[in-house]
Amino acid sequence: MTSGLRQRAVVSSFICTSPQSPTGLTFALFKRSQGVSTYRGKWAVCSGSIDSTDTSPENAAKREIREETTLTDQDIFLLRKGKPFSLVDQALKTEWTIHPFAWQLKEGAKPITFDWEHTEYHFIKSEDVEKYDHVPQLEVGMQRVMVSPDTERALAVLRDDHESGAEALAVKALNLLKQALRWDEILALSTAEEFWRQFRWIVWHLAKNGRPSMGAAIEAALFKTLDVVQKQLVAPGSEGIGGIPLETLKNSVEKAITECIEIVKKQLERLSTHFVQYVEQVISPSEGETAEKSINIITLSASGTVTAALQALIKTVTKRGITIKLSILESRPKFEGAASVNTLLAGLNNDAAIRQHLEIEIVSDASVASLASHADFLVFGGDKVLPDASVSNKIGTLAASIAAKHGNSRCKVVALFQTSKIVGFDEELLEVEYNDEKEVVDAWPESCQKGIKERRKEGWKIEARNAYFEWVPGSADRELIDARISEEGLLDRGDLERIAKESGELEKRLFGDL
Repeated sequence: MTSGLRQRAVVSSFICTSPQSPTGLTFALFKRSQGVSTYRGKWAVCSGSIDSTDTSPENAAKREIREETTLTDQDIFLLRKGKPFSLVDQALKTEWTIHPFAWQLKEGAKPITFDWEHTEYHFIKSEDVEKYDHVPQLEVGMQRVMVSPDTERALAVLRDDHESGAEALAVKALNLLKQALRWDEILALSTAEEFWRQFRWIVWHLAKNGRPSMGAAIEAALFKTLDVVQKQLVAPGSEGIGGIPLETLKNSVEKAITECIEIVKKQLERLSTHFVQYVEQVISPSEGETAEKSINIITLSASGTVTAALQALIKTVTKRGITIKLSILESRPKFEGAASVNTLLAGLNNDAAIRQHLEIEIVSDASVASLASHADFLVFGGDKVLPDASVSNKIGTLAASIAAKHGNSRCKVVALFQTSKIVGFDEELLEVEYNDEKEVVDAWPESCQKGIKERRKEGWKIEARNAYFEWVPGSADRELIDARISEEGLLDRGDLERIAKESGELEKRLFGDL
């Protein structure tokens, strides 16, 4: 904090056309009116202060856009989030902390209607911004949300993948990062310093803007790569970034990426081992009791972590003549649960002995309460995990957990996730991600689809909500999860708090100078 200056936190929103549109990505530049308190007559993007009532910078940005342009969630979606930065305006005795965002107009979005704060607006390309007398450092915010065509294509690969689980996306992101070493924007650089700075920006965007709702694993894998290389740069006896040849640095980065891909795979093996040990301990008979002859398990979604853990369990216990009865919820709207059956069985190599002791049923999500009444375990993955032990997973997980805990005291609720999924608390994490309603509607009979369209034409307000994820709370007075298992074994709240803190410190260390 700079002494003697008032502190203001503001959002800066670039309202953009699609990068794939005929004109390419352009953004709306507004001319500030004479009625505003600062920078009268200057050109700017949609901006404003973060109020105490705003739950997050993102929500503040949406509020300002709605107030100044009338655009809402029906018209725009978050394309990219830029890294916040600060600037000092001595004339105004103010230090600004600016949170930049890029919002893309949806197809069919209504026209912008600006309020008294602006007198006109134009859509411009980023290279034309200097033609306008704009507010201070507008180009800094612009640079933090605009990316190269290569980076844009990589982000689209992650953003449009609605089939892969979080760990598969993390590996995909690492492979995209390896490809980035041969992108034109990287090949054009001539020094190690230039490369290291630009490469870290690519990592930032892949981590934060590729698939935010499943970003914890992606972020952890990418940040681990940078951490490995940075430790080499500051190790005793090293010459630092200024003393290393560019090609040597690139080779170090490529080697680190390869190592991190292997680490992700090995973590999954260790997690599966810990899960098998936990289940065996739970089902182990007490003195005088007979051993379990079957285990009833419920699961949902298409988690690669859960699939690997179940494969390990099935291979282990069926050898002892124990039957696994596996109930898999469809996981609407895209029926990932049903689709995961093929992946699960492919890893069992058509083993006749396993076939004899494995029973699978695919059931509708609505059946979860009746299934939970006779289940031994409810098993699900975690896309994000908070220090308070809350776990984010596929929509339907909360209902399944409540049904299991309140309908069957014997059922153990188990969350499986790598430690890379553990993140620090952020209000934005609690936002519900709603996706294209078409994914829900397309599963309806044609007569239902037609009827809803007709009712909408008559003026009825009808939405088909398509949420992908929800939180299973971890509050101690409402505990729904019996075991949280990672590659490190069973984790308690102390472990989660420690790992989340380490993750936050790593990000500051890697990107603090950008």
